[in-house]
Amino acid sequence: MSGILLSGYYGFDNIGDEAVLGGIIAGLRAEMPDVAIRVLSGDPESTEKLHGVPAIPRMNMRAISTALAETELFISGGGSLLQDVTSFRSPLYYLGLLKMALQANVPTMILAQGIGPLTNPINRYLAKAVLNKARAITVRDPGSQATLRHLGVTIPSIEVTADPSFLLPAEETPRVQRWLRLNIPHDRQVIGVALREWPGAEKFTAIAEALSIFTQETGVLPVMLPMQFSEDLAVAQRCCDEMKTECVVLDMALTPREMLYMVSKCDFILAMRLHTLIFAVLRQVPAMGLAYDPKVTDCCSFAGLADALPWGEVTTDNLLAALRDGWAKKQPAPNAEKLLNAAKRNFVLVREVMQK
Repeated sequence: MSGILLSGYYGFDNIGDEAVLGGIIAGLRAEMPDVAIRVLSGDPESTEKLHGVPAIPRMNMRAISTALAETELFISGGGSLLQDVTSFRSPLYYLGLLKMALQANVPTMILAQGIGPLTNPINRYLAKAVLNKARAITVRDPGSQATLRHLGVTIPSIEVTADPSFLLPAEETPRVQRWLRLNIPHDRQVIGVALREWPGAEKFTAIAEALSIFTQETGVLPVMLPMQFSEDLAVAQRCCDEMKTECVVLDMALTPREMLYMVSKCDFILAMRLHTLIFAVLRQVPAMGLAYDPKVTDCCSFAGLADALPWGEVTTDNLLAALRDGWAKKQPAPNAEKLLNAAKRNFVLVREVMQK
């Protein structure tokens, strides 16, 4: 089998990363309908079931080596793979796979990644050495392009595109319809809230307090949306328990397409999670971000949303003011169509690389 081998953070029950993979597959099939696609996954069986493509265990180097011998192009991305904030070893893994592909004489491409921060000197050195041998690099925001240039990546073909999940279609399933019918009154407006665990317990208390006041003022119903169900459910429930007003927690794990539909049923989104913001932009739902990571700031800026509230500045008063302002304006992101076209551009470039 020839074709494309994809590497990313897939098979770990993270809706954001699975949305990236779903968007990549949709983009590849739209641009090259007959291309063969295989994916490196932490859970190959789950990936094959969810996305309908063959998957290989991501830590089975023998299987990966065999697959590379039958591959025309190795793609790393998308997502935030090359950063060492959450793990020093993570960039070593992804850069190691790129080097492995190069040693097998397989062309490589970096696709729609958010690059950095890379703080460790070893990671920075390896990134420069390996990425300068890529056939093409696309990144999801201008900040990532600047990071690559600062690292010393000098190949001319570094292009700012957009996250592939902008190409993901929504899916309205019977189980989601049933959950909405049982949990959300048809006449209530909804603010979807996507939180994740992060240092600073007092920040989550401030979020609960601000949401309590805001919902008392507006009558809106907060619905907690766990994007990585196994990790986000606890913080969603904890915040909900701290609120003094009614709150609902989405208590079942959704597929990326189902979550995209769920976001479309909200009237406003408040999110730490990057891909909740991307889903809101895609479905034209007004949104604001809580920037625990520069990627959230970059997304809001690139999409034309209001500036994300930095995590260090989250207080009850600051968040309440931002919510009031965002709710009063209720403006969807103005750059949604631009980002959709930029996401499609990724796969025009993939086709061009493969043709060469």
